[in-house]
Amino acid sequence: MLSAMGPFRRRGEQILAEHGIEGVEPEGWYPLAAYVGALNTIGEKMGPNTLYQIGRQIPNHVVMPPGIDDFPKVLASFGMAFDMNHRGGPPTGTTITFTQQSPTRGDIVTGTPYPCDFDRGVITGFFQKLLASAVTVQRREDAPCKAHGGDTCTYHVTIPGR
Repeated sequence: MLSAMGPFRRRGEQILAEHGIEGVEPEGWYPLAAYVGALNTIGEKMGPNTLYQIGRQIPNHVVMPPGIDDFPKVLASFGMAFDMNHRGGPPTGTTITFTQQSPTRGDIVTGTPYPCDFDRGVITGFFQKLLASAVTVQRREDAPCKAHGGDTCTYHVTIPGR
């Protein structure tokens, strides 16, 4: 998270400390509620684009599923990657589902504790890292949204030009 904040890293460290997370280590594990609280504070104080940019960097710092090399496999493995990177498995009540519409288009529905823009960034970074390709990830306006009281957010994922 901090590496994605660039020149605002010190501010990120302060916000994490406000939520009880200090002396951050790249390989460290931190309480989920404190981390989510810090992300929410970052969103409030620094805006949704900062959350998105932090999310985009997450795939560069976590364990990724092996053998994932095409759009359908990446789409299907997002939930598995999420589970792999939460100690003790996914947080209680978390759901991640997907539907594939074509070889280059699909939807991911996230019911995670994380802010929407962070989730959108993680999805974007996940596809970019595994496919080494441009990707478009847009929140579906016709579906529920966690930011507006929903339990999930739905993101439409497209690999353009293929």
